[in-house]
Amino acid sequence: MKEIRLAVRQLVEFLLRSGSIDSRFTGFDRANEGSRIHRKLQKEAGEGYQAEVFLSAKRTVEGIEYTIEGRADGIFSDPESGVVIDEIKTTAVPFDQIQEEMNPCHWAQGMIYGAIYAQQNGLESLSVRLTYYQIDEGKIRRYLRQYSYEELERFFSELLEQYLPWARRELDWAEQRRSSLEALSFPYPAYRPGQRALAGEIYRACRAGKEEGRKGGTRLFCQAPTGIGKTMSAIFPALKAMAQGQGDKIFYLTARTTTRAAAENAVALLRRSQPGLCLRSVTLTAKEKICLCKNQAGRPVCMPQTCPYANGYYDRIKNALAELLDQGCSYDRTTLEQMAQKHTVCPFELALELSEWCDLVVGDYNHLFHPVVRLRRFFDGAGDWIFLIDEAHNLPDRAREMYSAYFLKSSFSAAKKALGPGRSRLKSALGAADRAMLAARRRCEELAPRRGQQAAPSPPDAVPDTEGPEQLTLEPETAPVKTPSVSLTLPEPLYAQDGILFFAQLPEELLRPMQSLLPILQDWLEEHPEGAAHEAMLELYFSLHDLMRTAGQYDTHYVTQLCARGSELELRLLCLDPSAFVDSCLSAGRAAALFSATLAPPSYYREVLGCADARAVALQSPFPQKNLGLFCLTGISTRYRDREASIRPISDALAMLAGSRLGNYLAFFPSYAYLKKVHADFSERYPQIPTLVQESGMDEAGRDAFLARFTHSPDRTLLGFGVLGGVFGEGVDLTGDRLIGCAVIGVGLPQVNPRQEMLRRYYDEKNGEGFDYAYRCPGMNKVLQAAGRVIRTESDRGVVLLLDDRFLRGDYRRLYPPHWNHLTYLSDTEALQKKLEEFWAQPPALS
Repeated sequence: MKEIRLAVRQLVEFLLRSGSIDSRFTGFDRANEGSRIHRKLQKEAGEGYQAEVFLSAKRTVEGIEYTIEGRADGIFSDPESGVVIDEIKTTAVPFDQIQEEMNPCHWAQGMIYGAIYAQQNGLESLSVRLTYYQIDEGKIRRYLRQYSYEELERFFSELLEQYLPWARRELDWAEQRRSSLEALSFPYPAYRPGQRALAGEIYRACRAGKEEGRKGGTRLFCQAPTGIGKTMSAIFPALKAMAQGQGDKIFYLTARTTTRAAAENAVALLRRSQPGLCLRSVTLTAKEKICLCKNQAGRPVCMPQTCPYANGYYDRIKNALAELLDQGCSYDRTTLEQMAQKHTVCPFELALELSEWCDLVVGDYNHLFHPVVRLRRFFDGAGDWIFLIDEAHNLPDRAREMYSAYFLKSSFSAAKKALGPGRSRLKSALGAADRAMLAARRRCEELAPRRGQQAAPSPPDAVPDTEGPEQLTLEPETAPVKTPSVSLTLPEPLYAQDGILFFAQLPEELLRPMQSLLPILQDWLEEHPEGAAHEAMLELYFSLHDLMRTAGQYDTHYVTQLCARGSELELRLLCLDPSAFVDSCLSAGRAAALFSATLAPPSYYREVLGCADARAVALQSPFPQKNLGLFCLTGISTRYRDREASIRPISDALAMLAGSRLGNYLAFFPSYAYLKKVHADFSERYPQIPTLVQESGMDEAGRDAFLARFTHSPDRTLLGFGVLGGVFGEGVDLTGDRLIGCAVIGVGLPQVNPRQEMLRRYYDEKNGEGFDYAYRCPGMNKVLQAAGRVIRTESDRGVVLLLDDRFLRGDYRRLYPPHWNHLTYLSDTEALQKKLEEFWAQPPALS
């Protein structure tokens, strides 16, 4: 007998949800807030109230056996109503507008739980209660209905019959997919060196899943150099594991659009190699990019009054979904936009609906890890998911960013200005929050040592690789305004430097008026949907919600940063250690493979990403080592104090590199200022070598124009000047002779600033490796990524030149990948010239 498993909520919402999308003012973390309120109400219900009762039932309809399961919010007995199934819902609908028939899905969920519970306990009747909690006013409204068992069972059966066409579609596809994937063969005649090993590691991780008893399944780190074919080496074995029933869905998650395209290309190749392959894949695109209805500010407008794709969306979505599922298997952005326009549905929501029916979902890190936009439909509980995390070296910084929040005092003054003249409840609340920020700013000015005063020392090797402490773009000084004085107490600072203070605790007194402002701000937004200040108020609303959400998860992994400059105060809740959050997210699946060309040392990534028991493997490059000339000039120091003295020697080394053979070259610097100084010297002394400079804040067109200059078979040598860790330092494929050499100036240490020092202090206390975690490991990652631009295919040949005496030190050499074991250290440019001549004189090695 064919079997299908559905969650109660999934069944009900798919069949009964109707009407329009309307995302106005629902907050952007209602799910977490709702869970908290559920727990509160369940606790307040007292003895005899059973909370989160798991219920499961099997029903057979026309040869298909359904397993329907879920958790009832509460079950209790009442002298008058008997057994009661309690369905709790949080809502932003104003309290006086809450109605009994507001959402049929809510009654339907309670009725299905009632049918299951009545059948299991032999009850002839029971009651269903809807408990609505108005999230902003804190008020509760309840409705109660009594049903016979026959009524509940009939309703349940009718829903399962309505779902039959979709159940058959799902079961038929599962069988086709299984047999198709079992027959799937590797799309190339042979594996590249190292490719079979990588594929084997990922296959074993997928197969092991949760069977090894690890929390959340198997974790695997793979350092796989360029050329192994990481994308295919990850997707192919995951699909083969899925064919064996080891995994229901694959999530291929990336940091950039270019790597998402690589996943799409890999799947396209699999389809070409096996015509008729049954594999559904969807690429998720951010709402801001795929939205078909934006306002003048370029923001999506998800309101039925103004967006035809939101208006009546749920009444049309099933037709669009059915057509996509029946007519194709590959759903990229273009396909989704075309179908959305045909059926007048939101393409962003269509992609999310479609993801539940697909075997492979290609998306961004945010879709799994972000606390607000993560795919809750999959990841609020555990599932049989396989996570493939591409370019995983980007994840530590991205994760810290996702779980942090910041806010500027000037946001309040800008909001008051946008409201215009006159008094209002909102203006009063804004004023109260602004006065608290002002008091905090004055207190910071009293507590924080300014530049030139005593501050905590930096570690010996942490000499700035950029031009001093970070500079903030702040509100200019304004004329003093008479403001009522507010007394505010801040915790004792952990650390203070250059006007920036760090605290271990939340500044509760500062946050309290901001929390009070939120419901007032929401009321204003609801009352003024077309107001001139609406956009500004909505932006403020989102910023405050993000701040309060982050405050709600604040713990020992966080610090609070306050920075007072001029009339501005910047508040940041900084996540220093995202390991617990990343670990929790990965625990939603059966297996996770995190891979990149640069994942050294593995201990750093295990620690920062919460994968203490993960297996880590480092693979050799598949390309002939002789095709990469790898040299280091050890007589140059790029430390900040030595920058001026290093300019001429660096120019000479770059001229020697670029003059060794006609072709295209890139030089990567630790900062724009350093880059410009060397470029000015180089251009004056070596005018015969054309140069190209990466400018700060380049847009997409500027980046494309820059890369377009790196042509095949150039008739003149070109030397590009770029920044380590910038857009050209990773994710750029200049294959063949489009790039035959690069120079890396410095060891890439992040900028020494108070925030980075706070990160160092945190890990010094945690594991004694603060400098490695805050500076050395991130810096060498940028170095290795930049160096990896040179050899991209088996026929590529080129030179990497490292310029800094620190590359000779053991604490940096231990971070080199295995295929760097032929690095040659040179003391002067004469030795470099000789080695370059020898390298280019030898014939290329064959794979």
